[in-house]
Amino acid sequence: MPPSSHAPRGRRRTTGILLSAVRLARPTTIRHVFGPVLVVLLVLATTTASTSAAPPTAPASSVAAFTPVTLPLVDGQAEAAAARDATMGDAAVTEIPAAALEDPGTPPVPAAALRSQPDARAVVVRKVPRLRPIRYAGGSHVIRGLASWYCNDNPSRGALSPCRTAYPDTGGFDAYAAAGPRLRAAIGSSWQGRVISVDGLRVKLVDWCQCYAGRSNEKLIDVYRDVYGLVGGTVTIRW
Repeated sequence: MPPSSHAPRGRRRTTGILLSAVRLARPTTIRHVFGPVLVVLLVLATTTASTSAAPPTAPASSVAAFTPVTLPLVDGQAEAAAARDATMGDAAVTEIPAAALEDPGTPPVPAAALRSQPDARAVVVRKVPRLRPIRYAGGSHVIRGLASWYCNDNPSRGALSPCRTAYPDTGGFDAYAAAGPRLRAAIGSSWQGRVISVDGLRVKLVDWCQCYAGRSNEKLIDVYRDVYGLVGGTVTIRW
C-alpha cells in the first residue's frame, strides 16, 4: 500500500525505504524481518501522533512581558461618595432631621355638625340599704301548712323566677309573700298588705296565689326566695 500523500515527508521516506528492503529480501528473510518492521512502523506512528497533538508552547519572552495586576476590593462606599460629589459638586451636605420628614397629617373633618348636648344637672341617687331579716312574733291568730317560693334573680340560688311588680329581687333580704286560698280565708278581706309572722320573721303579703287549691299538696303561702331559704317548706304563720 503506497504511503499517504498527507503524511509528513520524513515519515514517507522512512516507509519507502522499509518497503524497498522488503521487496529485495528473500521469502525466508521476509518472514524473519516482517515482525520487527511492523513494530517499527507502530512506534513511528505513535511518535508522530504525540508530536502533532502537543499544544504549542509560548516563548519565554512573551510570558515575561505580562505584569501582574492587583485589584482592590470594592465595598461600595468609595463609589457612593464619588457619585455624591459628582452630583452635588462643592455644595455642603446638610443632613435633614428625621422629624422634618414626618407627615403630621390633617385632622379628620366631621361630616356633620356636632349635636348640642343638654346642660349637665345634678342627680340625687338614694342608696337603699340592704334589707335584713326582721324578727316578728305576730298576733294571737295561728295557722300551719306548706309553703312554696318564687321571685329569684340569682341563678346560684336556684331556678330563676319572676317577682311581683314593684317588689323586685333587690339582692338584699326581700320579705314578701303571696297568700294562698286557706290563708286569705283565715285572715279575711284585709289580707292585702298585711304584715304577718312566718316562723318568727316579718313578712308582708303583697300578692295572692292559687297554690294548688283543693289538692293534697296545696300550699298555705308562696314566699319570696329569701324567706324560703330561712323557713323551708313547712311554716307557722301568726297575725
